[in-house]
Amino acid sequence: MGFYGTFQDTFTKTVIEPFEKAHPDIEVTYVPIQNSSEVLAKLRASKSRPVADVALMDSSVAPTANKEKLFAQLDAEKVPNLDRLVDTARSKTGHGPALTFDSLSILYNSEKVKKAPTSWNDLWDARYKGKLAMPIADTRGVALIVALEKILGADYKQDIDPAIDKLKQLSPAVQTWQPSPDVYTAIQSGDADIAVGWNARGQYYKNTSDGVVQPVLPKEGTVTQVNTINLVNNSRHTAAAEKFIDYAIGAKAQKAFDDEAYYAPVNKDVTLSPDAKERTTASAEQQKNQIPVDWNWLTTRYTAWVDRIKQEVIGG
Repeated sequence: MGFYGTFQDTFTKTVIEPFEKAHPDIEVTYVPIQNSSEVLAKLRASKSRPVADVALMDSSVAPTANKEKLFAQLDAEKVPNLDRLVDTARSKTGHGPALTFDSLSILYNSEKVKKAPTSWNDLWDARYKGKLAMPIADTRGVALIVALEKILGADYKQDIDPAIDKLKQLSPAVQTWQPSPDVYTAIQSGDADIAVGWNARGQYYKNTSDGVVQPVLPKEGTVTQVNTINLVNNSRHTAAAEKFIDYAIGAKAQKAFDDEAYYAPVNKDVTLSPDAKERTTASAEQQKNQIPVDWNWLTTRYTAWVDRIKQEVIGG
């Protein structure tokens, strides 16, 4: 199970197809999903006879799956590339490691917005009233709360009321909380002028839209997001799944995928092309402007935060 859309297309071309060529005895079937919550629900419903062998999942949701024993711990002898991961990609519990590093960004339509936004505060600019796409009832909203707490001089571990109140003020200016089919298409088509989204997909759409879609790193900094790759417990194809996970976190696959999809690599042996690196969270600018976040701690608050966004901001 993996993320839908451009992620699936690029991952299939740069990781799955080369893997199948190297392992002709193994066939990989990609099942697209909308988000990590969907993966969690499907795996919970099929725990005794899981519907997948390998699952991608946001690092803020994966610990829940680990505690429920939906994912298995990995054996470094069978997944040797675990030893080649950067420290921040390693799992402290021995479960699935990071597959990608990404970051939250502002997106805008360059044909309709002549002065590029530079700050998270620009989302509240009166010029964009009624033209905002804010799909924040998920990890994007959780990451945005962390960024806003920094701007407001608050501590997200103590009290998120300041960020929630700030988002409530934005609510009347939002055109849609759930752009269809996704926020990147909404910006490209001009259905929305400004949005929040993930940098990697924003960079991909920048290429495919001839620069109409533009991702921005706000001057206050951004929050890094991690997607993990996991071996499903009770998998019927454990050996093949372990081989695939090892390949996906290996240097060859990581470089091929990240150079095209604009994620930062998890394998220490990867050197991205200069252009790709400057457009990922691995760039010197993004590394300098990272807002620290404790995703392990946030796992215990994730659902409550998303519920507050849905009830107080979107439904308020």
